[in-house]
Parts: sequence; structure tokens; C-alpha cells
Amino acid sequence: MEFVIAGLLVLGVIIAIDWFAAKTMYEIAVMKGHPQKKYFWWCFWMAMFGYPMVIALPDRRGAQAQSAPSADELPEL
Repeated sequence: MEFVIAGLLVLGVIIAIDWFAAKTMYEIAVMKGHPQKKYFWWCFWMAMFGYPMVIALPDRRGAQAQSAPSADELPEL
């Protein structure tokens, strides 16, 4: 009986750690400009694939701050 209780306790701790890690990775994805909740679920259920996916996401925040040159301006050579 003690083995079952200890196993459930360990499983609960593992799930809690996985949840906090996935939540942190989702916050990183949001900081990079990707607010889709799918990044949380990928990191929660498939951590081996989810974490590298979030790490490899491009940073979209800088793209909004940079403006494209207008058609009236000539590019510098």
C-alpha cells in the first residue's frame, strides 16, 4: 500500500514540475510574440519536442518596431 501512495506522490510531483516548466516556456513564447496556447500544450505533453520548438521560435517583437521604407525614399547605395 505504501508503494502505491509513494508512486502517486512522485507522479504528482512530476506533473507539477512539468506544468510549471511548460507554463514558463509558454511565457517565453509570448515574450517572443507567439501567444498561441499550443506552445504550452506541446511543452506539457511532449517536452522533448516542445522545449526546442519554443527555443527555435523567431522573435516577432522586433518586426513590429521596424518600419519598411516608404516608396518615396530611395535606398542608400
